[in-house]
Amino acid sequence: MKKLFLVLLLVITTARIATAQTTATGWVKDGKGNPLRFVFVADPQYKNGAYSDTTGYFSIAVHPDTKLDFQLKGYEEATLPVDKSGADMQVVLKSTDASGSGAGSASSNLSTSESLTRNEVAGLSNSLGGYLAPSHEKGDTRGTQYMFATFEHGYMINAQGDLVQNPDYLLDYDKMGGVLLLTKDNKHMNEVDWLQTQSFVIFNDAGARFEFEKAPSIDKTHFLQVLASGKKYKIYKLTKTTFVKSDYVNNGVTQHGHDYDEYVDDNTYFVLDVQSNQLQPLALKKKSIKADFAKEADKVNKYLSDNSGDIDDAYLGKLGAFMNN
Repeated sequence: MKKLFLVLLLVITTARIATAQTTATGWVKDGKGNPLRFVFVADPQYKNGAYSDTTGYFSIAVHPDTKLDFQLKGYEEATLPVDKSGADMQVVLKSTDASGSGAGSASSNLSTSESLTRNEVAGLSNSLGGYLAPSHEKGDTRGTQYMFATFEHGYMINAQGDLVQNPDYLLDYDKMGGVLLLTKDNKHMNEVDWLQTQSFVIFNDAGARFEFEKAPSIDKTHFLQVLASGKKYKIYKLTKTTFVKSDYVNNGVTQHGHDYDEYVDDNTYFVLDVQSNQLQPLALKKKSIKADFAKEADKVNKYLSDNSGDIDDAYLGKLGAFMNN
């Protein structure tokens, strides 16, 4: 598998650190009024990005004085200011195609619904390195070493702190190797050099946002998923995946073991107190949550009393949003 440097591969937009104050929403259409999907909407000042959905709708956290960049292959890039409300922006992108049809339609911008699955990619490429599981004859392989079933749209922040996005490439994350993967043709995967990446964001086909960043104090080989982030707390999830080969045995009298190969995820969670820079492990139990947020005992107890159900990623994400408010 080839390792690629972002500075050689991708289009870079310089970015500055800022604080989000509002949310910008709106719709992106072509000159004929047709909604445009997968338009990349970027706030370079805040280093944040989003994609338009099937209706052309977008929503992005922005700095109030920012100008948003709208980019889609086959269309002229547009830069527009965000008004005071930031709501209901109406954006029209002009096609660079003389016919007006736009090269940025689904035929030229790879839709995840049209992407090959990871197993299909593996069958088409010999440049994937040593992470592929050996095959066996009995049973099916369960689980996956990849975060997503198909390559997805996304962007990253490089080592220099620049927002990086290129419409020609789709992304995925390798949970075994701890590396960001890129594809241009859905036939070959390439690793992004670890040293060239600070963080990245991937959007699945339903538009859900998954953010990952380095946290060397926790792990020096894998990115961590950010379940919640704010001025007071961050909640991280670290996933490491191992391959367990089938141990199925049939001696003619008894049968035992698993008749399938399996990728097994090991998930651990952490809470970072941003103000004190203190890091604590987090177990998926109310007792651990109370201990990690002990300095705001009344607030965390209210959340726990008002929110029942399984303590999972979604639960922790809402908890972090509540505690940061």
